[in-house]
Amino acid sequence: MKYIMMKANNPLIFLFLLFFNLSAFSLDLEVDSPVIKAPRPGQNISAGYVTLTSANDLKVKSIESSLMDKIEVHTMKMENDGYGGKKMLMRKIDTPQLIANKRFVLKPGADHLMFYGINEPIKAGDRIPLLFKFLDQDTLIEKTIIFNVI
Repeated sequence: MKYIMMKANNPLIFLFLLFFNLSAFSLDLEVDSPVIKAPRPGQNISAGYVTLTSANDLKVKSIESSLMDKIEVHTMKMENDGYGGKKMLMRKIDTPQLIANKRFVLKPGADHLMFYGINEPIKAGDRIPLLFKFLDQDTLIEKTIIFNVI
């Protein structure tokens, strides 16, 4: 088997390759007001909110934390219950998507994060890192976002 080796004696080639590799995995993401509601006493579930704005179209592949068993993005809407009242319908969004330059808003009473199996106590004032994994076309990009517990 024959190998071709390139000498790294040209600094411009090195800088070009370094820039190309870094730009391929960079993420232009604006994060606003990331918060998690402290769970009620005796509960191990809660909700979280954040607004994200990306320069690119992104798919949310997963959101992870060592403090929680599962994190999902949910949609919520109120519908008539057929008896003159309203009922809340909440569903998991299987493939949440950020549209380039459009705000992806997760807020109370609308789309939001759901946290299941919170396995360590968290309280107001804590700061919790969540690892977001995004797909930018076929490139996986990871971004840790620090959420404040309220």
